[in-house]
Amino acid sequence: MSDQFSITAAATAVTSKTAAERVHFHYGGRQSITNTELAPGHVLVSFQISPINPQDLMVIAGLYPVKPVFKDENGEGILGYDGVARVEAMPVVEGDAASASAPGRDGDLHPGDLVIPRRHGLGTWRRTAIVKAEDLIRLPPDTDPLGASLLRMVFLPAYLMVEDTRPLKPGDWIVQNAASGAIARLVTQFARLKGCHVCSVVRDRDSAGLEALRPVLQRDGASVVITEGELRESGVDAHPRLAEAAAQGRVALALDGVFGEPGERLASLLSKGATYADYGSLGGADGVVRLSQRLLFWNEVSFGHFRLSENLARRTPTQQESLLWWFAELLAGGKLSAPDVTRIKVPKAAALTGQESSDAFEKQVILALSGEWKEKVGAGKHVLDFGAI
Repeated sequence: MSDQFSITAAATAVTSKTAAERVHFHYGGRQSITNTELAPGHVLVSFQISPINPQDLMVIAGLYPVKPVFKDENGEGILGYDGVARVEAMPVVEGDAASASAPGRDGDLHPGDLVIPRRHGLGTWRRTAIVKAEDLIRLPPDTDPLGASLLRMVFLPAYLMVEDTRPLKPGDWIVQNAASGAIARLVTQFARLKGCHVCSVVRDRDSAGLEALRPVLQRDGASVVITEGELRESGVDAHPRLAEAAAQGRVALALDGVFGEPGERLASLLSKGATYADYGSLGGADGVVRLSQRLLFWNEVSFGHFRLSENLARRTPTQQESLLWWFAELLAGGKLSAPDVTRIKVPKAAALTGQESSDAFEKQVILALSGEWKEKVGAGKHVLDFGAI
């Protein structure tokens, strides 16, 4: 049985409209789909968890270059470019019991397999979908579903920033802001695997909030956790271990997810010959990072940016898939852990007994899409949790 729930939006650019005005929710009834109705090479999947990523906001605004592949009866694109699903059914092929060949690890797909999208635009903000098997990547069966849903847009960029931005040696230090965010927390974990130290800079918060957060980031592997205010006030002397690393010339990489003045403060910590990389603009698109003569001439700091698509282009599809499998194995082995998220439970059609039950859910989604939640200190990533079908 297939639940027809989905979230859609028009694909045209209308930046004057808010997410609440552009996004539409659909609660179809349950529909039975048999494997005899599936075309060759297609599979029926049920989504388990689908993250809400920054790129989804661009898709909703009509500004993202890759448009949704699937549309509803009104021509609106089905949203969601990332997520994890279970294979529910495959087509019956003459002479074979039931198969749908998907290039990748260990051959064909089978019912019950855990899969993630191979490409953007598959429309993961729906309970079930019929998609091409070749557009899916199978994961090890014991992969944690939450971790699986974050592999492509959290684990992958975090790993590539640590691995590709500059050569790092054991004992080197990374300084990063927005450090309680999902990507930053995985940066810390990958840095730990390389024997590197991390100074995590977080937004100012009350002492109770900071004391609750600090051990969480330290469990990820952060050597030092300081606030933006402490960095602004004391610079490299905000923590003795950071000051010692700077004195030894070991602060090798700054990863800036905020830009503007917070980025400047991060760059000021770097040692001679270090690298600064911008990968986000949480501080606003109009932010400016000023460069001093000390940074450019005396310290010879290299300034650049990190873009996921550019780094992925350096690797073949097979290499990319091998990375995802490795991440899944590290998750299963306890060497990596998924960051904390806020789960938005997607109601099942049968449970919607009145308008109020859907209103509460829709308000949660719109709030996550509006960006207002980012103003709350410590707010994490939101995911749509479909539960068992």
